[in-house]
Amino acid sequence: MFRDVFDCESYSLVNKSLTYGSREAHTLGRRKKDVAQSFGVRSEWDGTPPLKVFQFLRKFAKACDDNDVSEAEAFFMLQDFTKEPLRSEVMNVMPSRHGGNPGEVNSYLELINWMLRYHADEASLAAQVEEFNRATQTPGESERTFAERLRQLNVLCGFIHPQGVIKGRFVEGVHRAARVTVRERNTPSMTLAELARIAQTKGDEYRWIVSDQRREREKEARIAEA
Repeated sequence: MFRDVFDCESYSLVNKSLTYGSREAHTLGRRKKDVAQSFGVRSEWDGTPPLKVFQFLRKFAKACDDNDVSEAEAFFMLQDFTKEPLRSEVMNVMPSRHGGNPGEVNSYLELINWMLRYHADEASLAAQVEEFNRATQTPGESERTFAERLRQLNVLCGFIHPQGVIKGRFVEGVHRAARVTVRERNTPSMTLAELARIAQTKGDEYRWIVSDQRREREKEARIAEA
């Protein structure tokens, strides 16, 4: 079901060169700065939430491809885009001077595979995806709060759902009073936030009508009792 996201080859780089000599080592610092510009300042990952590993690896691979970084260079670069406690964990599996330590990895793809297996498993991902797929707006929850909950559920799903899927879940899960309107107004270019604002307006109208009807019934009941 999740074969692609768990396949280390899905995060392979365009430049598959495995050469890493004095020339590559000499220019690694500059290359890291270039990748950091693409990756984002202060975007290092600490290993939480665990299923964010998929987003982190996709983002790192894209930043490397944008700067023609080879897999050999990326192997020695990845740890610099993590922060504690993950950084220490990554460094513990990197090749030692003498080599041969248990669990040691020796290539970029081996490191990617270790990160995937260390942080995620299909059972936990499947459970989070199931929760996302069943999500509906709950009583007392506003439309905007429901949209935010879907975004947070997607974080726990490892960011595997694109914007269109999140919007689709929102349309199907929002209260019926707003569902027809958001289904009609939804367009591919519309963001989830924009869709939530439309739903919130429709939901507020519905709640006002319901509240007004309740007040009228209470008024009539008081008159009848008088």
